[in-house]
Amino acid sequence: MVGSLYISGLASGLDTDSIINQLMDIERIPLTRLQQRKDQYNVEKNAWHDIYTRLSNLQSKLTDLKLASTFTGMKATSSNTSALTASAASNAVAGSYKVGIIRLAQAHKVASVEQLTADDNNSLGFSGTFTIKVNGIVRTITVDAGDSLNSISAKINKSPDEGGAGDIVTASVIDHRLVIASKTSGANGGIQFNDDTTTHILNSLKIIDATDTTKLLAGAEIARAQDAEFIIDGLTITRSSNTITDVIQGVTLNLLAVTDTDGNGTIEAAETLSLDIGKDTQRAVDAVKAMVDQYNSVMDFISTKAGDEGDLQGDPTLARVQSYLWQLMTAEIAGITGSFQTPWSIGISTGATVGSASLTFDRSGKLTLDTEKLTAALEDDPAAVMAVFTNDSGTGLVDRLDDYLTSLVRSGDGIIPSREKSLQDIMDDLDDQIARMEDRLAIKEEQLRRQFTAMEQALAALQSQGNWLAGQIASLSAYQVR
Repeated sequence: MVGSLYISGLASGLDTDSIINQLMDIERIPLTRLQQRKDQYNVEKNAWHDIYTRLSNLQSKLTDLKLASTFTGMKATSSNTSALTASAASNAVAGSYKVGIIRLAQAHKVASVEQLTADDNNSLGFSGTFTIKVNGIVRTITVDAGDSLNSISAKINKSPDEGGAGDIVTASVIDHRLVIASKTSGANGGIQFNDDTTTHILNSLKIIDATDTTKLLAGAEIARAQDAEFIIDGLTITRSSNTITDVIQGVTLNLLAVTDTDGNGTIEAAETLSLDIGKDTQRAVDAVKAMVDQYNSVMDFISTKAGDEGDLQGDPTLARVQSYLWQLMTAEIAGITGSFQTPWSIGISTGATVGSASLTFDRSGKLTLDTEKLTAALEDDPAAVMAVFTNDSGTGLVDRLDDYLTSLVRSGDGIIPSREKSLQDIMDDLDDQIARMEDRLAIKEEQLRRQFTAMEQALAALQSQGNWLAGQIASLSAYQVR
């Protein structure tokens, strides 16, 4: 009992707790029905949110199908990817090439010919200046007596306005030696040094000869500056980088290894590799397949939710969504005149074609994709295939599907977010009704307990009076007997 002590059935002998609970169970029937209604609305809301998620995923699969590069892309295939890889832009021209690589481009790199210290942080005691020159750019480095091998490396790596040469070279410390590498690959990236004639800093660093302030010590050059040299279809070509974009139109070459295995500077037939440039149909096939797979997942899920035991059984909005999605994916494309004008003409269908090229539709609305037919269409006329999905008139399958999906999932006023909000509003209203009803039930239970308490008290009083009367009668009878 709320608010006062309550003891059940002391006077009456009745199980008043059980009686009150049974009465309250009857009173709670409307509350239970409200809660059941709320639970059902919540199930519907969750089902709609699951559909929202799957439709959003479907919309994300449309992105690649809006890009011309998906349909008109080219690919480059190397017969030896250890020596050469390549990529092709959409403006590349189909063709085959024989390639041989005589040498790779590399950046100039020099290093101390011996270890300079046992601890790279110890002061070396050198002081003075030296210059570093790369491709006409000169930088002066000042070394102090307190500098260590690590601090000299750091000074070189600083920007020019900080007194370093970090814009033209990179310095590091390896095995207690100073290593300096040019940031410019190729023959024009060679590093030139000029040591101070008095302090001989670079000589102390075991890089420059003491008798010639510009001459490297024997063994100090660990990688010489050189251009890449390679042959394409008999033409000898040199470039300063191993990544080459200006030799074959629309093609980027990445030279990785020398194929001149005998090192004689001449490419024999056995030392060549093949480079083939052709249409990249696989990218479009993958994009279409991703869309079809997600569409089928959506249709499966909708069928489950709309089925006999589904959470949205008989929902007219869901039925319209399912029907319209099916229509969008199977309708002819208006306003195009290319080689292909329907989804099934490029291998997308919901059933087998019959003699008139009409379709025997799958009742589930799911799609099938004939990848061989799609690939052949892409090989034949990629622009016409693209027009089936997206075109300037906005009538393509993807154009229309994207617009419809946006109307379904758009935040704020989309059909599904609006439906979810409507269901949530109903549940919020039911929560208010439930709270008010629970308050009324609490008051009702309090009233019942007070009434039963009053009954017990009245019975107890009557019992007390009865016992008193019985005592009086007994006393009177005893007096008369005497």
